[in-house]
Parts: sequence; structure tokens; C-alpha cells
Amino acid sequence: MNDVGINASDLARARQLNIILRVLPRFHTDRRWNACLVNKLLTLHGTMPGLRRQRSKVSVMSVPGTASSIRLTHPRRSPRALLLHFHGGAWVMGSARLEDRMAAMIANDTGLVVAAVDFPNAVHDDLERTLRDCIAVTEWVVKHLATFGVGSILMSGESSGAHLALESLLHLRSMGIHDVVCGFYAVCGAFNLEGSDSLRDSTGSTLLIDGPSAFRNLQRLSPSLPFHLRRGPLHADLRELPPALFIAGQLDPIVDDSTEMHAKWLKANGNARLAVIPEGAHGFNRLPTRLASKTNAFGRRWLMAQSTGACGDETFDSAS
Repeated sequence: MNDVGINASDLARARQLNIILRVLPRFHTDRRWNACLVNKLLTLHGTMPGLRRQRSKVSVMSVPGTASSIRLTHPRRSPRALLLHFHGGAWVMGSARLEDRMAAMIANDTGLVVAAVDFPNAVHDDLERTLRDCIAVTEWVVKHLATFGVGSILMSGESSGAHLALESLLHLRSMGIHDVVCGFYAVCGAFNLEGSDSLRDSTGSTLLIDGPSAFRNLQRLSPSLPFHLRRGPLHADLRELPPALFIAGQLDPIVDDSTEMHAKWLKANGNARLAVIPEGAHGFNRLPTRLASKTNAFGRRWLMAQSTGACGDETFDSAS
């Protein structure tokens, strides 16, 4: 973990937090009442004044022809590129507003304008609608880059958002307009909708989320997709894609999604990197630990390096 800068003390503190997490209830992602409750609370949260929005340059833009919007967090200086980000939440919950803290750190540290996509969640198991909207948003953003004062983009996603981001990138490639994408960044990404070995072998003792429940969630959602997309992007042709960074937690029940995607991306393009973080659970990058802060800073350095270099060139120096 020299690249990320994690040391023995960081791991010890994360291990202590994990001891607490082991006695807490796990979230069952296949229970739709859970998702409905979370989304209802997020709706109420969205009606409250946003202090972070008042303190930073945040704006919201509706995307024509979709049910989605993008929440833009602007850097203090002229943007060098745009980061199109897709939030996690097992495809059924979450919102772009919850990404404000992460977006502000990326915008301030990298000079990127962060566009967090607020897409319709698949709480009624219509994942096709969710993906269709994400693809439409991505295509619209690429065709209107001048609107944001940039000439290139990077794409990112966490957990289920990584799936939506990658399928959207593959759509751009199918249209021949993917050359403006300079990098792909995924944290705890879900890429295998058939369920990776680590997920299939997981038990209810996984941290934060219940592994078997997460597998059942896939089984509920994937049938709504077109047949050729039901297996997930891990099974797609990955040629001609930009440099990628995959970050995963060693204790994550879907850790195999990242390790297998990294191997396949590297074989197809020769431009992928992988960091598997010890003591990292699913979503560990959101926890209040130095493990998380150092990992997130590592990701921001990679994003900045990719936005500085020319599209298609891997410029990141792990020693930076």
C-alpha cells in the first residue's frame, strides 16, 4: 500500500472500527422498504437549506429529454476538465446531493468541475429505465462540453454507480465519441451482474451490507435489462477504453468485481491500475478513518494527473 500511503497505524484503527461494525446490523439491499425509507429521508433532506451549497459554487442543471439532472460543483479556478460521477446505493437509493462533500474535495484539489448525476433510482426494479437515463445524460454532456467550458471528461462511480458509469462509457464508444474521456475511476465497483465468486460465497457476516442480500438484489434487477446487458460490463468487450483506476476493499463481498475487471481492462488496453485496501469493507471510503482519507486522496491525485495529460495517456506517477 505504498502507493496509497497507508501504514500499520491506519490499518490498526480501521481494524478497531471494523470490530464495532461486526456487531451492527447489516443493510439488506434487496428489501425495497429499506430503499423507499432512505429515499424518502433524502427527499426531506433535499428540501433543507444546503450549507455546503451556499459555501461553494454548486448549481443544478436539468438534462433535456431525461428524468435526471446533474449537480455541478465548480472549482475555484477555471476547470481543466469535467468529472461525470454516478452515486452508489445498490441502484435503488441515493442522490447526487449526498456527493457534495466528495465533490467539493475533488473540485478544490483537482480543478475539475464535478457533475454528479441525479438519476431515477430503480426502486421498482426497473433498472433498464435507470441505465437508459444515465446513458442519455452521458451522451448529452459529451455533446455539450462547451457548455461547461471544458474539452474533455473523466467518468467515475461508486458501487452500483460504477456499473452505470461503465455502461455509459461503453455506449459512448459504440457511438464513436469516447475519445473525449480521459479516465475511468471506480471505487468498490459492481461490474458482474451474475454475481462474482466473492459475492456468491459471502455470508451475512460481511460488514455494512449483507452479502447474500446483495446477490438477491442483482437477481431482482438484472432481468429488467436488455438481454445483452444482463451479465454486466465485466462480460463486455473492453477494447479502446481510457486509463482506469479501480479501488476495492479487501473485505468487500464484491471485491472480485474490481480485481477481475482490472485484469480484463489491463489485458484489453494495458492502462488499468488496481488498489485493494486491507481492512476495507464495501463503502469503506465513506467512513471516518485515515484509511478512507488516504485512499480518497490517492484517487484525487490520479484524477488530477489524468486530466492534466492528453486523453488516452496514462500520466499518473504513484510516487507523487
